[in-house]
Amino acid sequence: MTYQTKQTTVTKRSDRNHGHRTRVHTMPVFILVLVLLLQAPTMASDGTNNTQDLIRAAMVYNFCKFVEWPNAEEPEQLVLGVMSDGFSTPDFSSIDGKTVRDLRLEVRTISSRSDLAECNLLFIAEAQGMTLQDAFAESKNESILTISEIDGFCSQGGIIQMVPRRGKMRFFINREAADESGLTLSSQLLKMARIVEGG
Repeated sequence: MTYQTKQTTVTKRSDRNHGHRTRVHTMPVFILVLVLLLQAPTMASDGTNNTQDLIRAAMVYNFCKFVEWPNAEEPEQLVLGVMSDGFSTPDFSSIDGKTVRDLRLEVRTISSRSDLAECNLLFIAEAQGMTLQDAFAESKNESILTISEIDGFCSQGGIIQMVPRRGKMRFFINREAADESGLTLSSQLLKMARIVEGG
């Protein structure tokens, strides 16, 4: 089945006087969520995970399919580190132990800076024990894909910002931050995201 999406052209107010147009690629949210959930692993059906957790986990799982790590860092397994304050930790249990690209995906809680060295992906719910900039610096050194829902995450130097809004989920990507971390993002993924600069 083939889905066709439209490109939406957005003109920034500050650019109108100069005739510049900023093109943002978007995908209708219901199609994006459908595609991601159709490709996602089997989710728990016992009611322990709410819809937001399942959608978040499905999107992170699918991000793995569209990222290439440097040859020197090609993992034997994929480790998703989760950094939080311990009070509102996102639930990724639905994808823990699943296989993606013939690699086992393991979810771990990150409690210190030294734990980052073993991660391939890092979901930051809250920068625990360090600033975001410290986390970004460590992640770049280790070629870690950083993901968060923190406002302004990409503009501060994060790679993927997931944006839940009015029951919908979209995502932004900072291509420069990905390049600086030595990560290659698929053009398919970039087409579905809003591209953000900064950091």
